[in-house]
Amino acid sequence: MSEDGTGVDQPQAQLPSLGNGRYVLQHLLGQGGMASVHLAHDTVLGRPVAIKTLHTELGREASFRERFRREAQAVARLQHTNIVTVFDSGEEVAPDGATVPYIVMEYVEGQSLRDVLNQAIAEHGAMPTEQALKITAAVLAALDVSHDQGLVHRDIKPGNVMVNTKGVVKVMDFGIARAMQSGVSSMTQTGMVVGTPQYLSPEQALGKSVDARSDLYSVGCMLFELLTGQLPFDGDSPFSIAYKHVQEEAPAPSGLNRAVSPAVDALVARSLRKDPAHRFPTAETMREEVERVGAGEKGGAAPLVASPLVISEGPRANHSSSLANFPPVAGDIRTPTPQVQQPYQPPQAPPYGPQTPPPQPQFQQQPYRTPAPQPYRTPAPQPYPTPAPQPYQTPPAFPQQAAHTPAPMPMPTQFAPVKANSNSGCSTALVVVGVIVGLIVLVVIILAIVATRTTGSSSLPAVQTVLTQLHPGPVPS
Repeated sequence: MSEDGTGVDQPQAQLPSLGNGRYVLQHLLGQGGMASVHLAHDTVLGRPVAIKTLHTELGREASFRERFRREAQAVARLQHTNIVTVFDSGEEVAPDGATVPYIVMEYVEGQSLRDVLNQAIAEHGAMPTEQALKITAAVLAALDVSHDQGLVHRDIKPGNVMVNTKGVVKVMDFGIARAMQSGVSSMTQTGMVVGTPQYLSPEQALGKSVDARSDLYSVGCMLFELLTGQLPFDGDSPFSIAYKHVQEEAPAPSGLNRAVSPAVDALVARSLRKDPAHRFPTAETMREEVERVGAGEKGGAAPLVASPLVISEGPRANHSSSLANFPPVAGDIRTPTPQVQQPYQPPQAPPYGPQTPPPQPQFQQQPYRTPAPQPYRTPAPQPYPTPAPQPYQTPPAFPQQAAHTPAPMPMPTQFAPVKANSNSGCSTALVVVGVIVGLIVLVVIILAIVATRTTGSSSLPAVQTVLTQLHPGPVPS
């Protein structure tokens, strides 16, 4: 469903129904270079559906039928609020014998983004910035899911975006999406330009391989058109348009619409970088930036509907509306040349506390000098006073100690009393006791000797008598 398709519309075979009579065709909703979209009625579930049918001439080629079939498989894996849901797919044989592939999709009751934009241009000259950013964020949310599944849309434009009656954005027409992880060589090859020229990325125009960042470039072109009502690059032929995508820089949206803020200018400029490495890395990153800028526009900007748009000379788009739709502006209009050379830098948030005052000049001019190290001085040792030695006093010897060994049979000797020394009272008492015990032992020994001699002399005759009785004969003396 694309009004910007480059192919020639092919006559569609008159088919009253598809799917063995399940889907009854009612009327044509739109058509593009590859397919047509009809409103149909699902007789089984009793609901309206949209059916995309490939043109009869293209249906005869196996490569186009394969691409059409892969579209149904690719979109069937995508489940998201901002993506048109695919219900069914198949092939139908026309009365002339041609094979007609078809896809049964969710019917979106509403308008295409192209129609919404044309109404905004007729009323205001362009779409209000807040509304344009909101729609762009929804498209990026759908692309984020598609890119996570490895699918590149390759044809993002207002004609492939629907807005239902509740304002919900729906992305459709994944017919030329290619699976990045695999693909059929006859479907999409390197060097084959696929897409709409006005929204082609530079790498697509050069026939190089593309990735998710190519879709972000197309989103930037679409956002530029929503904000200004004009295309960033346009020309008389697809070749001239592709050349401008590769070689020329896009003007700033504020050069065509003074209601556009510098933050939006920087957002568009980054998405339209020629080098994919300088664009947003992912759809999610770009969506977050769009939402952040949109929150600033909503909070601080004046109502954009009441702001007149000032249009300067720029690339002219092939639209049915003209510049007469813009409100006249009195006076000399001189739009300053936009200065968008650097990527968007987010404004710095004000500090939460008072700023630190700058340092005084004397602290900046005087370098810090490290003090020289002072040598360590060891304190002199203090002499230790040695106490004078006290003379040792030897206690007097005890003369009584020589009497410990008694002399053989001495007569008791009169000992002179020993003068008691107050310092050796215990020792003197022990000596006296020892002397007394010695004398007693000596007396006992003397008495024992005397008793022994007396007993021996009296018992000798009795012993001799006993010996004579036992041994007769001479008794030895």
